[in-house]
Amino acid sequence: MSENKNNIENEEEVKETSEITETEVSEKNEEKLAQTPKPPKKKSDSDNPKTKTVEKTDKKKWSRKAQHRLVSVVLICLVLIAAVLLNVISAVLTDRFSGLTADITSSGAYNLSDTTMKLVSGVKKKVTITFLADKASYEAVDTYYKQAVSLAEKMKQNSDGFITVEYVDLIKNPTYSSKYENEELTVTDVIVKCGDKYNILKKEDLFNYALDQSTGYQYITSSKVESALDTAVVKVTSDVSNKIAIVNDNTEDDYSYISKLLTANNYEVVEMSIEKEEIPDGVNTVIAYAPAKDYTEKAVEKLRKFLNNDGNYDKSIFYIAYMGQTETPNIDELLKSYGMTVSDGLAFDADTTRQYSSGDMYRFIATKFASQEFTENITENDTSVLSSRSKAVASLNDNITEPLLTYSSQSGVYLFDDTEETFDIEKAMIGNINVMMLGLSGNDQATSKLIFSGSTDMWTQTIMQSDMMNQTYFLNIINDLNHREDNSIRLEDKIVTEYNLHISSSTAITVGVIMFAVIPVLIIGAGIMVYIVRRRR
Repeated sequence: MSENKNNIENEEEVKETSEITETEVSEKNEEKLAQTPKPPKKKSDSDNPKTKTVEKTDKKKWSRKAQHRLVSVVLICLVLIAAVLLNVISAVLTDRFSGLTADITSSGAYNLSDTTMKLVSGVKKKVTITFLADKASYEAVDTYYKQAVSLAEKMKQNSDGFITVEYVDLIKNPTYSSKYENEELTVTDVIVKCGDKYNILKKEDLFNYALDQSTGYQYITSSKVESALDTAVVKVTSDVSNKIAIVNDNTEDDYSYISKLLTANNYEVVEMSIEKEEIPDGVNTVIAYAPAKDYTEKAVEKLRKFLNNDGNYDKSIFYIAYMGQTETPNIDELLKSYGMTVSDGLAFDADTTRQYSSGDMYRFIATKFASQEFTENITENDTSVLSSRSKAVASLNDNITEPLLTYSSQSGVYLFDDTEETFDIEKAMIGNINVMMLGLSGNDQATSKLIFSGSTDMWTQTIMQSDMMNQTYFLNIINDLNHREDNSIRLEDKIVTEYNLHISSSTAITVGVIMFAVIPVLIIGAGIMVYIVRRRR
């Protein structure tokens, strides 16, 4: 028992000693831990210099991307703004200055001719062109009306401020008509005014019309706006108006186009019968137009007296012969006194290079100028003057006559007495047949002129409005006979059809290719170039 007790006591002592030792060790370890320095703190990525460099590079990359995006957005916005502003400015400028518009029609239907440009640039008086409707409504009618507005605006643009264009809505301003009490105004009228002088252009003056048989309505076939406006400007600004008499006795041909052309050039036209009336005072030129039969001796005496002018001369007669006229002994006597004789037959030209209508020796023959008289504004490069179904004229006295138009060396005269069996072209081909001639009479102080034209056809509307020089030549003659000093302004009739008012198919294709192919390709190419440049940086 005592041993067990001792063992137990020894175990307890050992246990206590062990506990004391563990406690001491633990305390010593804690002291060592307190005395041992702490391990160095692990550095974060942010404290790593390499990491900081990467972060800076990333930030620069993102900064550049942001800049590029911002620049791209700004550029796109600027392009869009520029496009909008360009359209707005273009609309304002073209509305304010119509001359800035571009005419790409095949005939230049919206552009002024050289004649009109000379006319409006020479205007030195205030002229107002008034449309009796607001601009938008007038243009909205159709392309012809739009062309009228465009040409008027361009006349204004090129007149150095002397021509103005205004729009008065006659429906909204009915009292405007009171300014023209004796006139019946409509919304389609155009008024050209200078001071107290004015000229009202009706739609019939501006456009040519035709009747639709199925509906009974009229429709516009072509435009004559430019010549109508030119005529009106000349009328209201000119202080001089020459008077011309057209003798219509025995005539069977239509001379309305000649009358219209003369009126357009500010001539006062008087139609008269030489058999029944005296030639009016103030007339300087008489046009004896295509009598189908002879004048009486009394009528011819009136013409002779007119040319003599009480010994003062300075008068003129333009005699246009008729192909199918009978014998005219009285008229022939007047021609002989001016050194001319007329053949009883038709002039022909066998030179095929002179035949405008191939194979026809009598119709549409291109003449040669036998004289430089009346050829102002006509050059060697211009087309010729056509003569058709013309009588031939020869000189009896070269001292007082001057040939004007002649056929080639292969020309001759087919006499009315000839038949196919008796006609010998080789014998008839005497060459250089004259179809127009000038005869003179007078003294040292003044001269009267008698011009013979063997063809009526050459002065018809069809040929005068063609690309031949007949109309120019005719106006040159008339202006010279009436001592018009400025022969550079000749208002020739200009007809513009619907086909001329639109761009040609080739022009439309060209514009389409530029708009829908060339420009997009250029934009895409520019984008690719920018992309490549940026990739290489």
